[in-house]
Amino acid sequence: MNRTAINILLLVFVIVTWGYSWVLMKMGLGYMEPLTLAVWRCGIAAVILLIYVKSRSIKLPHPRRWPDFMAVGLFQTTLLFGFMLLGMKRITAGKTSVLLYTMPVWTILLVHFYLKEKINTRQWAGVLLGSAGILSILGWDIISKQNLYIFLGEILIIIAAISWAVSNIWVKKRMAGEDIYRLSALQLSFGTIGLLIIAIPTHGVLNVEWTLNSVYILLFTGLIASAVDFTIWFYLIKKLDINITTFSSMLVPVFGLFFDWLILGNGLDWGTVTGGALILAGIYMVSRK
Repeated sequence: MNRTAINILLLVFVIVTWGYSWVLMKMGLGYMEPLTLAVWRCGIAAVILLIYVKSRSIKLPHPRRWPDFMAVGLFQTTLLFGFMLLGMKRITAGKTSVLLYTMPVWTILLVHFYLKEKINTRQWAGVLLGSAGILSILGWDIISKQNLYIFLGEILIIIAAISWAVSNIWVKKRMAGEDIYRLSALQLSFGTIGLLIIAIPTHGVLNVEWTLNSVYILLFTGLIASAVDFTIWFYLIKKLDINITTFSSMLVPVFGLFFDWLILGNGLDWGTVTGGALILAGIYMVSRK
């Protein structure tokens, strides 16, 4: 098997396991509280990546650079996973994945208004499509369900998506030349510390119903979906055409919706289907070169 075929198989593995991890996180909320799950998932990933960085003899950054790593950890891990899992407790795994992947839409808006970079007509069209998709999902739920509990969950997911976008901007503005493995390991470490500070007095860290299933969920989401998948992803970004990786990342929420239906039996309403299609179209318009 040639190298290109291997890379494509690796890409398929990452997309499918990321999509599957959404269902596992939703199931994990049955064994522990959201912030507890966030601490364990991110903590496992941080330990694995720190070991990997150590094995490659990558040195720690100068202490004056630590505030940047802390900032990325705050937005990329503490706030992203904290708000995302708090929101997921209220809504389905599939809908969570769709709303969180509005991140490219928020990123392009921050690039325009904060970094003062121009947005072309195609990208503005993508922003409008993504915004219409969000309104479709939120609006449909308000009309059909009139459930404030669900609506607040969706808002929490959108806040998590915006936090993810902020971390992207921070990296682009201040850490563009940073080693990606050191960045991932350290931001996860600092972000997990932030989650610990919040989780200990609220949800706790050891309040877990320990079963074979809950251990499997933590190991898969922490080891496979975080440490292994992100390492493969960074490798593929260097090896494959950027359009391939950008487009393929759009399939993650699609698989999230599929596994949510297949494993958890959650059906799709028209608001989610329409909104998801609009968001995916918007991401494509915003991201493609």
